[in-house]
Amino acid sequence: MSRIRLLPTIALAGLVLAPLPVMAQAAAQTHTVKKGDTLWDIARTYLGDPFKWPEIYRRNTETVKDPNLIYPDQVLVITGEVAPSPGTPSDSAMTPALPSPAPTPTADPAAPVPDAPAAPMAEAQGPPPAMTIFNPSRFRGSRARRTQIEVASRPVSVRPGDFARAPFLWDAAGITGAGQVGAAVQPVNVAVTRYERPVQLYERVFVTMPANATGAMNEELMSYRYGPEFPGEGRVVVPTGRFRVVSAPANGRAEAILLSKYEDVYTGQGLIVADTLQMPANVAPTRVEFGLRTSVVWLYGEPVVSSIGQQVILAAGATDGLVPGDQVTVIVELAADAQGDAKAPREIAVLQVTRVTNWGASAVLIGQTEGVLTPGMAARVTAKMP
Repeated sequence: MSRIRLLPTIALAGLVLAPLPVMAQAAAQTHTVKKGDTLWDIARTYLGDPFKWPEIYRRNTETVKDPNLIYPDQVLVITGEVAPSPGTPSDSAMTPALPSPAPTPTADPAAPVPDAPAAPMAEAQGPPPAMTIFNPSRFRGSRARRTQIEVASRPVSVRPGDFARAPFLWDAAGITGAGQVGAAVQPVNVAVTRYERPVQLYERVFVTMPANATGAMNEELMSYRYGPEFPGEGRVVVPTGRFRVVSAPANGRAEAILLSKYEDVYTGQGLIVADTLQMPANVAPTRVEFGLRTSVVWLYGEPVVSSIGQQVILAAGATDGLVPGDQVTVIVELAADAQGDAKAPREIAVLQVTRVTNWGASAVLIGQTEGVLTPGMAARVTAKMP
C-alpha cells in the first residue's frame, strides 16, 4: 500500500521541479538598446545606481566589446546568471589553475619516491581588466616613476659655459701677441651684401696663430672683440667664439673650425689660446662676514632691466683675493629716515664670480630680489671658496 502511495508522490514532485530551470532562465531581465542609450543610463534605470554600470558590462562581454560603444538593437542582459567570457574584468574571479603533479623518477623503480613539495597555487593569467575612469590602477605607473627621480647636484660651483663666455677686464693697451680670424677656406658663392658676413658654425677659416700657441692639432683658440675702456680700471674683452685647429700651422697660419659661438664672429677679430676652468669638484663657497668690498663696473649688453644670467664685471680682481666660485652680494645704500637716522643697506642681488684677472673679476647674476643692477653699485663678498 505504501508503495502505491509513493509513486504518485514521486510523479508529482517531478512535475513541480521540472520547470525550475525554465523559470530561472525566464527570470533574466534584458534591455534592447535604443539610440542615445549608455551603460550609465541603463544602470540608473534598472539598478537604481548609474555607478553599477560595470555589472551590466560584465554580463554582456560577448555583445559589448567596449563599454563606451553600444549600438541600437543590441540586447543586454540586466539580471540573471550569465557565464563570464574570457578577456573581461570578470576574469579576476576565476578559479586559479591547479598545479600539475610532480613527475615520477624512472631511474630506479625500487628506490622510494620522495614526496614532492606542494607547489603554490598559480596566479590567474590573462589580460588585465579594461581601463575606465573609475579604475585607480591607471595612476600606479606615474606614481612609481615619480619616486625614482634623483636630482643630481652641480659637481662644480662655476659651470664651464659661464666661464668660457664671460667678458673680462684686461689691460687698457689690449692683448699682446694675439692672433686673428682670417677668411673662409671655402669660397663664398653668394653675392656679398652691404652687411659683413659672420663666420658660420662649423665653418673652416684661415687663422693667424697667437704668439703663445703650441701649434698642435686640435688646439682650441678663443676669438674676441674689445668692449668699452674704463680709465683706471682697464679694457673689456668680450669672447665671441671658440675655434679648433684642424691643420698643421705653416708660416704662422693654419686652418681652424668654429666650434661654438657666443655672439657673431667676424673676420679680423682677435684670437688667443682658450683657457680651461680649473676648479675642485663638489666644493661650494661658505658664508663669510664683513667680506671684501667692491663695485659693479660694467654689465654685458648694457640692459635696461637686468635678469638672471646677466654677465657683470666687478672692480676687484685676483690681486684682491677673488677666485672663481666666490659669491658677491650687491648692496643699495638707503637714504636716512625722517628723523635723520641711517637705514641699513638693502641686498638686492647675488653674483657668482666666474673668471678673475689682475684688473677685475667677471661674475654672473644668480639671484635677484628687487631693483635693477647699474654700474657703480656697491657690492660685498658674502661667500668664499675654501
